[in-house]
Amino acid sequence: MPPMPPATPRDAALRSHQEEIDGLRSNLASMTLGRRQVESDLAGAAERLRELEQRLQVRDEQLRLGESERNELQSRLQRAQGELVELAESRERPAAARPAAAGEEDPRALALARGQADLVELQRRVARQQEALQHAEGRRYIFDSMLREREQLADELAAQLATQRGEQRTLEARLAQQDQQAQLQAQALSAGGAAASARIGEFESQLQQLRQELAVAQTVALEAQQRAVLLESEVADQGTVVRALREQLQAAEAANETLRGDLAAAEDLILTREAELQQRDARLARLESSEAAGETQTWLLVRTEGDSGIAHVLGRRNTVGRTPDNDLRIDAEFISRHHAVVLMGEGGTIVEDLDSTNGVFVNNVRVTRRQLKAGDLVTFGKTTFRFLRKPVP
Repeated sequence: MPPMPPATPRDAALRSHQEEIDGLRSNLASMTLGRRQVESDLAGAAERLRELEQRLQVRDEQLRLGESERNELQSRLQRAQGELVELAESRERPAAARPAAAGEEDPRALALARGQADLVELQRRVARQQEALQHAEGRRYIFDSMLREREQLADELAAQLATQRGEQRTLEARLAQQDQQAQLQAQALSAGGAAASARIGEFESQLQQLRQELAVAQTVALEAQQRAVLLESEVADQGTVVRALREQLQAAEAANETLRGDLAAAEDLILTREAELQQRDARLARLESSEAAGETQTWLLVRTEGDSGIAHVLGRRNTVGRTPDNDLRIDAEFISRHHAVVLMGEGGTIVEDLDSTNGVFVNNVRVTRRQLKAGDLVTFGKTTFRFLRKPVP
């Protein structure tokens, strides 16, 4: 797998913008969740308040029923007490009437019998009234205890209701505060959302541009990878070539060592030849001093290029080469720095190769040393001259 290209500043800016967008979205989601939680708490508080109100209504109804039962029992008890008073008075009245009727025998006995019967009836009625009174007292005690329990329960319910109303007011206050905060946060989020939407739009446009640039970069990277593969194959081929060249270089170095030895030998030969030339120059000087007056001849090397020619007048010793220190300078590619030497003496004109790379040719034949005749073609490397004699009066 090819390595990924290094991150650019645009990639870093894109990641920063994306993280900021994610943060804004997270804040918006948390605010929405908090608002939903507050609404849920408010709905639960309202439901609890409705339940408490219903329970309070039921307890109030039960309290009213208990009070009506208590009033009824009190009225029944008052009636029973009135009946008891009437019975007591009725018992006292027959006892008071007895002495007045003592002088009469028959009516007294009759009255006594009637009184006894009435007394028995009254006793029965008193017994029934006492039983009814005891029963009423028992029921009154029961109803009083029930009333006290219901009053206590009503007090507890009232306290609970007050607590619930306080909690409701607290919840309402908290809800109002949270609603206000939610409104402020919603406004802030709306403003931030608009700004964030604008920034998101900008970021999306930048992201689109970066994606396009990334696609271009990926295309360039793919092309670079393809080129790298080609270059790797070429490098492998070049490695083979380099190894071959190294082998050739080693062979060339070995040949250079051989050539250096040959060059050292050639330099020794040159020194020997220069000594010989100095001796010849001395002989030529002696010959010049001893020559008689007469016709003088001048020898030329004429360079021919097409129909035109360049003539060089030869002296006793003429060096031919590419460097400026030569008598005949030939600035050409196939000419060595010191290519050859042309010597004129008693025995004639001689051309000698100074171990040049591309050699010396006389009439297209490579030579090391050759005496020239008039009209010969002398080639140094690939530059050809004609050897001519020009009479001078």
